[in-house]
Amino acid sequence: MEKEKRRLVVERKSQLKVSGGKISSNFKNQLTTEKRKVQIKTKEAYNAVMQEIDQLMKRGEANLSPAELKRLKIMAEAAEMYEDAHDPLPLPESLPDMIRMRMFQMQLNQAFTAKLLGVSDAKFSLILSGRQRPDIFFIKALHEKLKVDANLILQAL
Repeated sequence: MEKEKRRLVVERKSQLKVSGGKISSNFKNQLTTEKRKVQIKTKEAYNAVMQEIDQLMKRGEANLSPAELKRLKIMAEAAEMYEDAHDPLPLPESLPDMIRMRMFQMQLNQAFTAKLLGVSDAKFSLILSGRQRPDIFFIKALHEKLKVDANLILQAL
């Protein structure tokens, strides 16, 4: 999404050079509408959006036009926001599960996460397996580096 905004700005700047340099109000409106999120408010609307997403996905990404790809992305984000609000996933109860979930969300591997948290691979492996209890420095790094809620960490200990 960010790359597309930058592309639009660069494209518009090149158009400005040709047209004399004034930004039209239409272009400003496009930027502000792109910042707003589309929201799904009812279960029926969610079901309709999911059916349309399913139809587009069955056609395959390579067979979709750029406009259809953009629409698919917008609908998928709206569906995800609806799901998060109305049917959230349960939070993990154990510290190793919390760490694994954040690693998945942040797309981190185990070795990189160990370095990020300032522990050896072996110690990190022991903590993930539940065979070693984390020390206060590890817990602090977990909160600061992986942005795990401190209250959840305390409840898991």
